[in-house]
Amino acid sequence: MKQIVYRLRKFLIVVVIGIILTCCLVYVPAENSAFAQSIQEAQKVRLQKLQIEAQKVFDLRRSMAQRLLWDWGGSETTSINTYDDPVLISDTNVRHKRRTKKQNDFNLWGSLNLDEIHSFYVRLKGQHIDYNRGDEYRSSENQLKWNMEEGFDECTYIMNIDKAAEKYFKYTMPLQLRLTAGRFTTSLGSQLAYTKKTNGVQLDGQSKWVGFKVFGARNLIDEENIDFSVPGFRSSKRYFYGGEVSYKGFKEHAPYLFALIQEDRSGENIEDPNQDYDYDSRYYGIGSRGQLTNNLYYSIEGIMEDGRSNPEAGTATDGTGLAGPPDAEHIDAWALDASLHYSVNVITHPNLSIEYAFGTGDSDRSAKVVSTTPGNKEGTTDRNFLYFGYIDTGLGLSPRLANLQMFKFGLSMTPSEFVKKRNVSLNTSFFLFRKDKKEAEISDNRAVKQHRNIGKEIDISVVWNVFSDLNVSVDYGRFYPGGAYYYDEARDNVSLTILYQF
Repeated sequence: MKQIVYRLRKFLIVVVIGIILTCCLVYVPAENSAFAQSIQEAQKVRLQKLQIEAQKVFDLRRSMAQRLLWDWGGSETTSINTYDDPVLISDTNVRHKRRTKKQNDFNLWGSLNLDEIHSFYVRLKGQHIDYNRGDEYRSSENQLKWNMEEGFDECTYIMNIDKAAEKYFKYTMPLQLRLTAGRFTTSLGSQLAYTKKTNGVQLDGQSKWVGFKVFGARNLIDEENIDFSVPGFRSSKRYFYGGEVSYKGFKEHAPYLFALIQEDRSGENIEDPNQDYDYDSRYYGIGSRGQLTNNLYYSIEGIMEDGRSNPEAGTATDGTGLAGPPDAEHIDAWALDASLHYSVNVITHPNLSIEYAFGTGDSDRSAKVVSTTPGNKEGTTDRNFLYFGYIDTGLGLSPRLANLQMFKFGLSMTPSEFVKKRNVSLNTSFFLFRKDKKEAEISDNRAVKQHRNIGKEIDISVVWNVFSDLNVSVDYGRFYPGGAYYYDEARDNVSLTILYQF
């Protein structure tokens, strides 16, 4: 009991200190914004990257905790992010602006394991967000957030079916089988098509030759719609049904197939009689990852997307657009992600990588790659690749992989090995971005010129594992606009993150 009280007291002290830090550190006065700014797609990609990195830490702690009968712990993450966000007032008029955001995320989790058959896991989450004055996109973003929906960050029940069959029925199954129910994060393939925290059910299986998973899930109630043009985009309702099969018979390679069905039932909070917004999509992927030679690893994945999307009303290419919602159009899009990684077994253990990623664009789409209005023209196939997953496209630009070609060159190492320690890692990446269709836009709607060259970027990240429970990282990204922009001034993104766990 004394240990529990001590850990809780320590956690509360760290939370209070973290909130004080976010309110006091790096205060850069910002000019007042006279008009509301829509949330940039880039900011959503940056946030998703931080969430995925944090999830890796939670998954590791969770797997360790489940070996015990019960365990609990917590974490406190303080992050400070300042970045350039130029406002495109007109095609040739840009107002340069810098935004600063301070954020605290604090978590408490508990895990209970019974006979290595039944396990329960709950993680509570609180969040404090503080933009500098005038930097917020919406006034409601500066707040201390905790409610029943957001507060239960994860809540799962897991049953190891094979172990249950052996214990209760004396039957040895030919494969490992696990059922997960509740709120959890899952993904398909390389995570490009789908990775999301949802409420649902998932069945995982592993045998000597095959691994598989199938799931059905619904997104969280308070999750904003990916399409901000929908009346009532602050919430959404999407259902996901997916499955993946991998073959384990090859020693050096792991090929896989997956499929995903996404059904949009978000609706509109104020009905628009002349426009429908549903986006129902299906994804079919094939890929493989493995080892080519000593120290040379590869990963490749191709995705085909089809389904039905609603075009913008009144944009028929033959000029016959009529009042009322137009018929849904066919989706025909695809994406590719391929990479090579080479590790060198010398001091600092450098790892060299190269990656190419591509997502199709739609040349007749009038504006944003995620919106219905403005969006695809009536009477035309929608070739814009829209997905519900994640791919690292850098810190400075952070575009979605739609109407985009990305070349990425990376180098990572642990320079602290020179002093016989492995607690400091350095990661650098260089990006080249190009448009698929030069006449179409990308997720950054400031790249409005009909030019393929979007620009280039360099990112640098330093991670210091100060102690076993304290981690500090500094990330810097600089994007240099190319011919697709009317301006050529570089954009910077700098962030400091401090993570404490117990």
